[in-house]
Amino acid sequence: MQASDPGQKMRMDILHRDAEQKIFEKLRTHNWSEKIEREFPDGLIISAERGGHRHTIALIYSSATDNKIYKSLAAEVEHIFINGQPYLVEQFTQGVTKPVGSVDDFHEVLLEWNRVSADGKFVPDGQEMAPVADPTILRPRLLLSDEPIEAIWLRLRQLQSVTLARKMIEARAAAEHVALGVDKMQSKAQGVAYALRNASDYFQARDGQPFSQRVLNLYYGSLSFAFAEMLAAPRGAKALSDIEDSTKAGHGLYTVDGVSDGLEQIVVGVLPAGFFPAWAKTMGTQITQFPDSKPRRYSELVSAPEHSWLTIESLFASIPELSDLFSNIFTAKPRWIMPVYDQTANRGMSLFGDQKPVTRSYVLLVDDTGRVTKEDIALFPGPISEIGEVPPEGGGRHFRVAVEHPSEKLWWDSLHVHHSPFQQNALILPIFGVIGEYRAISVVLLYALSIIVRYRPSIWRRVQEGDLDHMRVIIDAFLAVVERILPEQFLAKVTGQQIVAKHSGSFF
Repeated sequence: MQASDPGQKMRMDILHRDAEQKIFEKLRTHNWSEKIEREFPDGLIISAERGGHRHTIALIYSSATDNKIYKSLAAEVEHIFINGQPYLVEQFTQGVTKPVGSVDDFHEVLLEWNRVSADGKFVPDGQEMAPVADPTILRPRLLLSDEPIEAIWLRLRQLQSVTLARKMIEARAAAEHVALGVDKMQSKAQGVAYALRNASDYFQARDGQPFSQRVLNLYYGSLSFAFAEMLAAPRGAKALSDIEDSTKAGHGLYTVDGVSDGLEQIVVGVLPAGFFPAWAKTMGTQITQFPDSKPRRYSELVSAPEHSWLTIESLFASIPELSDLFSNIFTAKPRWIMPVYDQTANRGMSLFGDQKPVTRSYVLLVDDTGRVTKEDIALFPGPISEIGEVPPEGGGRHFRVAVEHPSEKLWWDSLHVHHSPFQQNALILPIFGVIGEYRAISVVLLYALSIIVRYRPSIWRRVQEGDLDHMRVIIDAFLAVVERILPEQFLAKVTGQQIVAKHSGSFF
């Protein structure tokens, strides 16, 4: 073969490519080992072996090959394949005693090889198998059910068994390469089981309970879920008593009356001690914006650190599932945005990077309310740049941004995107400057509502049956969202697995 002949090099490159796709991949699938015995101008001699059975074939570029070459190959191989359609093959193969056909027919030949080489009912052992995936990796779990929330609670109830909770903790510790002693494993398992039993008691006591009690139950049930999350983490709390000690300093949150009358302007802030900052630390987030002392009135918030507090209105603005109600009730900006892949800006690029590794993708950030500005977009976390507004399709405001991401990942892996059964994609602005976890945002809002229920009857009765009854509507909607989403999110955090719960007939 002459290296200086570009045409022949091109043909051999095609032969190698097609041999891989049409022959070698099929052989490896059925435990055959393959080898190119030799190359000749516009052709390959290929051998395959399995279980002591050996076969040799030829693959040639074109049926228009000299008859002498056909006869020479026939003396060496048992089958000659043509890479393409065997046009006028009879004219070139006169006197050739071995079968000649298209490489597209190789599969039928392989089936006969498989039949003859089978070891009774078994496939002969192939070559050395590739390393098996690490069995300690916690794989995603897809839960299909006519009632997805029931499938979630079924798994949560299983972990109310100390024995099954321990098995889960052992799996997580192995996956994260953390050594846990027998006593620590047992105390963690007991704590997880007890905390989840409490969470179930609170969350599933809905029938006939008053609206006020529902708020309190969901808050304390969420705290129990958070206890279980902290205990299930291999590097988290060692025992339930450790978490109970953190609660002796309180919830780690506080409320202050707002600048004006009403529920929505009540302020919620974070403190340096208590349960919430301890939970945030377990989530890998260190809250540093603490006030020097607990504020007692709104005027004292002026000197409080930036991002150490926000209003109930802002918390509602951080729940994407309440978008329609929020925009009807409030005039404030939402604290979330919907990211969508920008087909126009990425035109000619592969979404999945199958042509050339893609490390920058363009994404549309959609605000249906039309209240968000590009300056607001700049506050959202993640590797976002090139922020610019573009004409919207269907109303609202659209912003095109560039998102940097590693070549082996997709753009949404670089953004902390929230998904739920009620909201496909949402990028949420963190509360307290650093808390972007949806379940934590929901717990802070539940805390604020529980404080109003317990200690501010003058406001709560107005919500129940007075001039603030519009707030009851959005609170009721929020509680329904909590009941569906938080058990799923906490199940994922407790088990360390990605959980997807869908209706059994859903596309996924």
